[in-house]
Amino acid sequence: MLRKWAGKWKKQILCILAGLALGGLAFYMEQAGSQVGQGYLERMGYGEEGKTYEFLVEGIWDEAVACEVEISPMAYSREEAETVFAELLEELPQMILGDNLSLEEVRSDLDLMTLFDGKGVRAVWRSGDPEVLDSFGRIRAENIPKEGIRTWLDVTLTDGIREKDGRFEVRVCPPLWGQKEQLAWALEEQIRQADMAYPENPYVELPREYEGKQIRYKDIPNRDYLILPVLGVILAALFSGQEKAREEKKRKERGQLLLLDYADVVYQLMVYLGAGLTVEKAWEQMVKNYEKRQKRGSDTPRPAYEEMALTLGQIQYGVPEGTALNQFGKRCQLQCYMRLSSLLEQNRKTGTKNLNQLLEQEMTTAWEEQKHTARRMGEEAKTKLLAPLFLMLAVVMVIIMVPAMMVMK
Repeated sequence: MLRKWAGKWKKQILCILAGLALGGLAFYMEQAGSQVGQGYLERMGYGEEGKTYEFLVEGIWDEAVACEVEISPMAYSREEAETVFAELLEELPQMILGDNLSLEEVRSDLDLMTLFDGKGVRAVWRSGDPEVLDSFGRIRAENIPKEGIRTWLDVTLTDGIREKDGRFEVRVCPPLWGQKEQLAWALEEQIRQADMAYPENPYVELPREYEGKQIRYKDIPNRDYLILPVLGVILAALFSGQEKAREEKKRKERGQLLLLDYADVVYQLMVYLGAGLTVEKAWEQMVKNYEKRQKRGSDTPRPAYEEMALTLGQIQYGVPEGTALNQFGKRCQLQCYMRLSSLLEQNRKTGTKNLNQLLEQEMTTAWEEQKHTARRMGEEAKTKLLAPLFLMLAVVMVIIMVPAMMVMK
């Protein structure tokens, strides 16, 4: 009895045991990695924000007392701060270059860093001449001479407690342009002058001629629209796959209904043939009974009887009975129905006297197949029900593990 019960609820028991095991593991990891239990609270790194710890204290009262303390991040000593500031001031001339080779030849914007990860130090920049080079490292001057323009950048490094100032000499040089870039810059400058000359006009007229050459303008092509055909192909593929999946589902459901009705079809044939009706009359009577149930609304459409009705119509319109029965088995696309159509066709040709015995054997086989089909459908339904169960288990695991991992971190 216990073995049978365990086999029935095996998956549920495994889920519960897995949950208990994971919960126990999370509890063990939390306790093993607990800083409070080991008697210390870890500070955050340099420059990071303070961390708040919540814990229970035993021994100062009859019961455990809850405490909440914010621990400040690590801070440099005076000697450490001076060392870090000196290292940064030495490295900064290379760190802020961006695409330039050196501060003696600055031809593009500088990358003025304001935060240094892992060091807990911030930088505040000030330009000696914002009209040439601003405090963000951007070149503002136009028509820079070939010898360049000299200026400087002041920086203040701070760790939140101490500060250190520094200054870097900078020579801003004109950009190295090719002939194409120079032509583009000159045309841009001409358009900017036209813009400043007539600010009251609603439009800025673009030059139609440049250095004796006729010029034309066009918008930069936007290639974003190319994604639309790709999306169309993807959607078409998805819809095609969805349609195939829908057809496959319908085919599977039709096959299941055919299997479930097979035993009933064989049983009715056996009863009507036993009562003295011919195969055609028995067939006709079964179709009439099905149509009556449909009119009363007491039965859903059944593919087996729909195919029988189609076969009866073929026979009544002159199709040979053997041909119609053979096509009936092929349309059902199941081995059992092909076997039944062959059995009836053989009886029509040879006049088999023991047809009822053969149908009785077929019905026994059909009942076994029907039970097997029903059992398989039940197992599939149980498998589908496991998906929400495992989803809920995953959610519970996340609820348990995330706080534990956060505490460990």
